[in-house]
Amino acid sequence: MLTRMRLLKGATAFLYIGPLFAGMGEFGWGLVGPFTAIFVVWLMILRPEQWPSTPREWLTGSAWLAALAQVLSQVALVAVLFGIGRGIGAVAGVVPVVNPVLPLSISFLAIPLCRMLWDAREAADLGFFLDEEAEAAHRPRAAAEAGVAVTPLLNLPDDAPDARVMADVARILGGANGEVRLKALAAALASPLRSHAALRRAVVLWATEPEVIAPGRIPHAAATAFAIAEGNPDLLRLFVPRALALIQAFPFRAQGFPTAARLRHAAAAGMTGDPNADLPTHLRDDLCDGLRALARAVDAALAREAEAQANPVAVEAPAAESMPTTKISAA
Repeated sequence: MLTRMRLLKGATAFLYIGPLFAGMGEFGWGLVGPFTAIFVVWLMILRPEQWPSTPREWLTGSAWLAALAQVLSQVALVAVLFGIGRGIGAVAGVVPVVNPVLPLSISFLAIPLCRMLWDAREAADLGFFLDEEAEAAHRPRAAAEAGVAVTPLLNLPDDAPDARVMADVARILGGANGEVRLKALAAALASPLRSHAALRRAVVLWATEPEVIAPGRIPHAAATAFAIAEGNPDLLRLFVPRALALIQAFPFRAQGFPTAARLRHAAAAGMTGDPNADLPTHLRDDLCDGLRALARAVDAALAREAEAQANPVAVEAPAAESMPTTKISAA
């Protein structure tokens, strides 16, 4: 993807060469309109986040104003390039005699080339953006789409079969924008008025699978699972042993786990947050010990990572170790 971004910059050069060449040829300002149309189409393809995405959005006044601003900015850009081209031609004393279709064709060539090199939607799903402005424009739309995507999960009944809930969770959270969808779902489950027992259990199990943790595509999956399980002894009994196994297998993913301080705080607070939990006292104590053990494991993994960064030659990178692929059974 990074290679594509570099090639994209070269392909974009054709877009600007066209009006520069037209300016050098002293073509009339009547070509500003066609060049503007090419620039706008290129902008729609490369930066779709800056334009309304649905017919309903196009019906709003704010969308029309935003689109008009985009078009006017392209008119101004083409005019500036025309002026620069004329200046270059005057200084160099060269006035190329060409058909006006040639500079238009040069600019138009940038559209198919850039489209072949860059799919803005696909790149955004993978976390790649042309610049910070594109990333900022993508966030609200991605959040809205994530909210819609996780709504079917929130509508599942509490007594839904575990197999069905797990399949739905893996399908919806395992696709594109999985991290954003997981955050949206965690925010919805943060409400104490929502039960969703089967859904909470499925999310904790899914987010602590080796297939989710190892690639790092959803970097804070384990921390989100803990946020959902925190204060619920039954969910923590699922989370703690799985997290302990994961931090030992993939210590280089420790940044995505809950912090050691938060784990120790949960252990110190005890397991009295859920009034419906009937876990015996000795099992609650064991669970608190497990939280403390996980906190120590997180600290150790982070210390090893810091040592590896400080001495990259002396310490072998954990990523070079073979990664186990066996699933962790639920407690």
